[in-house]
Amino acid sequence: MSSPDETIPLVVHTDTTPNPGNLASDTDNTPNSADSFPILTNSNRRNSWEMSGEISFYAFFPILLAVGFVALSSSIVTIGPGEVGVAITFGHARGLEQGMNSVTPWVTDIERISTKTQKIESVNKVPTKEGLAVSLDLAM
Repeated sequence: MSSPDETIPLVVHTDTTPNPGNLASDTDNTPNSADSFPILTNSNRRNSWEMSGEISFYAFFPILLAVGFVALSSSIVTIGPGEVGVAITFGHARGLEQGMNSVTPWVTDIERISTKTQKIESVNKVPTKEGLAVSLDLAM
């Protein structure tokens, strides 16, 4: 066992093979060597506004893509067979034919009107002048 006054020699191991875990050079064992901390100069440093522009673009790109998809899908209207469409944009009406039609999204209201022949029947009991009840069948 060594006494407290005795000094213990420090052995520094110098290896000539590169160690990928150690960024410091083999000749300089100080942790603050130039190899372990790269110096940032104006040539390799980016401005903060350049980085913030990239971050905001990549953050909002999916949102812009989704809004564009919704706008495109809401601008196409399909009018079915046996129908006529009326597009009302800011109070102005225009007719839409059967099939796919393009309209201005979010400001155009579409009214679909059926062009099929419809039969309406009505059965009524109507009193006559003499007070008798008469059954009246009406079909349009």
